[in-house]
Amino acid sequence: MNNLLFALIMVLSLAPLARLHADEPRVLATVHPLTLMAASLVDNPQTLIPGNVTPHDFAFRPSDMRRLQQAEIVIWSGAANEPYMPRLIKRWPQKHWIDVSVFADPHAGHTHAPGQQDDTHHQDGHWWFDPQVMLKAQQQLAAILGLSPEPFRQQVMEQLQRSEQQLRPLRQQGFFVFHQAYDRWVDYFDLNQLGAFTISPQQKPGLRTLNAMRQQLEQHQLSCVFTEPQFSSALVSSVIGELPVQTVELDPLGRHISVTKRGYAEFLNDLTQRFVRCLTPPQH
Repeated sequence: MNNLLFALIMVLSLAPLARLHADEPRVLATVHPLTLMAASLVDNPQTLIPGNVTPHDFAFRPSDMRRLQQAEIVIWSGAANEPYMPRLIKRWPQKHWIDVSVFADPHAGHTHAPGQQDDTHHQDGHWWFDPQVMLKAQQQLAAILGLSPEPFRQQVMEQLQRSEQQLRPLRQQGFFVFHQAYDRWVDYFDLNQLGAFTISPQQKPGLRTLNAMRQQLEQHQLSCVFTEPQFSSALVSSVIGELPVQTVELDPLGRHISVTKRGYAEFLNDLTQRFVRCLTPPQH
């Protein structure tokens, strides 16, 4: 009898929590960093694009369409990044669509690689590297949900203060990135990115660009080259050769960061630590 009574008490105590989760809107973000932001407010946000697929290569499967149809709130990166989304917005106008690109400064994120011509049509759309964009997007999500954005804002601002303290002494250290994804992060902290091997993964760098990079490496203008896990490192290795340049891996989608209430702040911290590790001159 005691066991039965205990079981009944447990069921009754968990019932409000079960109703809370049942009533929580289904939130779907297109990419992992946007899911990290959404997790500050909801317990089980979903990610549309699988972890083993880049946004550049994504194609809808029937299961993706079902998840999108079931979602009540969709967080996405804007038509320039995700040109397949606007037609779906027209199909389901009753959903809440949060386009994070509308919160971005259109003049930010325009760092160009040496040897490459200034492409006025290119705009860095990796909005999650701009904390101010993410704060504004999260504020809109909080308004839809009727929740306070303040805990998230506080975590992000505290992390940015720590990041600033750690990165400030390294601002003059030059570095290359694999592809041009980090401009907004670089602009935010006034870092010394000297170039990118390619503007996008589909666009291979020309010989002029590679020669310019090699010359900078030989002249000791760089202390670090960042690689990425989803792309071959052969290109980077061919430029670096035997030169004593540090390399650290960056994942622009932060797929190794767990989806938790503090996930986006952890993403910023992880990014900071990787930059600190690569930009700090080796001790002799």
